[in-house]
This record gives sequence, C-alpha cells and structure tokens, in this order.
Amino acid sequence: MKYGLCFTHMLGPSPGAQDVVRLAQEAEKVGYYSIVASDHVLQPRSFDESTYPAGTLQSDVHWYDSFVVLAAIAARTQTIRLGTGVAVVPYRPPIQQAQAVATLDFISGGRLSYGAGVGWMREEFGALGVAFSDRGQRADEYLQVMKLLWSGNGEGHRGEFIDFPGGYLSPPPTQRPHPPILIGGDSPPALRRIARYGDGFYINWKTPEEFSGFLERLAKPMADRGRQVSDLYMQLGATDIDLVRPHKDRMSNYEALGLDEIIFCPVSTSAAEGLDMMRGFAAEFF
Repeated sequence: MKYGLCFTHMLGPSPGAQDVVRLAQEAEKVGYYSIVASDHVLQPRSFDESTYPAGTLQSDVHWYDSFVVLAAIAARTQTIRLGTGVAVVPYRPPIQQAQAVATLDFISGGRLSYGAGVGWMREEFGALGVAFSDRGQRADEYLQVMKLLWSGNGEGHRGEFIDFPGGYLSPPPTQRPHPPILIGGDSPPALRRIARYGDGFYINWKTPEEFSGFLERLAKPMADRGRQVSDLYMQLGATDIDLVRPHKDRMSNYEALGLDEIIFCPVSTSAAEGLDMMRGFAAEFF
C-alpha cells in the first residue's frame, strides 16, 4: 500500500510560504508516495445552497492555486509524486489548463497525477461566471480537448463549449501520452467519466465493504468501454485518520480489491502540528 498527503488543511491558519515546501520535503524523506493539492479559487462569505461532500469545509486555511504551489514543491523535491486532488475541470479554460498540466509535468520530471472532478460549490461557480448546471458536460468536453492537446497531433476541436482550429503545446507532458488522469467522485456520471477518461480515480474514504460495492458499480461502465476495473489506479482519501484506524488490520482486504494508495487529508491547528501528524501517520502505517 502506498500513502500520500493532501496538505491543504495540514498547516493550520495562515502558514508561512516555506511551510508547504518543508512539509513536502519531510514527507518525501519519510517515504510518502505523493502530495496532493486541493482546488478552490474563491471561498464565498456564506453558503446558500452548497454542502461540502466530505465533512466540514474550513474557512481559515490557504486555498492555493494548485498548479503554482505544486510547481514550488516540484522545484524543491526529487521523488515524491504530485497530484491535484482534485482540480475542478470546468473552472479553467481547457487550453490553458492543458498547458498548466503539461508544464508542471515537464518541470517535475514526470511526477504529476492529474486529479480531475466536476466540482460541487455552486456559489464558487457563480463567482467565476461558469454555469453550475452543465458542469458535467463541460468537464467531459474539456477532458476530451485536453487529451487531444496532450496527444501532440495538432488537431482542432469543434464542440458545445469550445472551438479552436488546432495547434501544439510546448513543452508536451513528460509522461506519455499524458499524466495519469484520476477522476474524482462516485456518482453514476462520475463512474461513466472514469470509464471514458480515467486512468484511475480518487474518491472519499470507504470501508472495504463499501469499496467493494463501488468497484462492482464501476465494472459495468468500464466493460461498456472494453476496459477492466483492475487496470485503474485507485486512491481513497481520508479526511480524518480515525476513519482509517478501525481498518488498519484490514489493509490486505483493500489491497486484494486493488486499492493502490490512501491519501491522508487531516486537519491541524499549526504547521508544527501538521509535521508531527505527518510523521506520526508514517510511523503508524508504513
């Protein structure tokens, strides 16, 4: 089993600029496989309609630009993989987003995994001027366009949300044909998106029984695409370590189901506490 960190909530309120880099460097030293950045652009003052699907959303943390902060980490680390966990695909025009992914993969030496989702915060969509109602269709077309651009064949695209005559990204991504696309979400549309576009998935924590049920539901859309679930890279994210501890002795069950990596996404009150938590998890689980 591999283990990674989603660091957004790990450093407490108002961390210093070097705290993120230090956490990544220390995580690399103790053997974490990856470090992941969450994706929000503008946190609304209040939520009228949206509910965070993974617990309570903290308002006193830094929501970094995922690509910028991962580039800083890439420059100061050597082996730890980098991930967007997950990038909200409809938030950014696909050509610029494809360039950001390709550039980050290039400067990191091919260490990026592109976690991709459709988003959930209606208020943030409104602030960005992006329709919430068609976010799924928009994400599907954007993923199609990005894969086309990463292929390097120069073809254009004409669709519902974007038209362009063709062209090339330079540099191309180091990983070919592109960095692994890990689709976020476990709804029926997300399952179809995994089957169509995903090299893997990144979903919220599930017990072994729940995870088995998820894989059973995923098997049909995968088979419809001529694919097998076992071909996917599988990540589970845990917002609370106490979700994982009861199943610590059942890691072999997860591995038998094909789980590749657990991403810890803990909440801390300071950068120092975050470092201690990171080391404690490693001592407990590695």
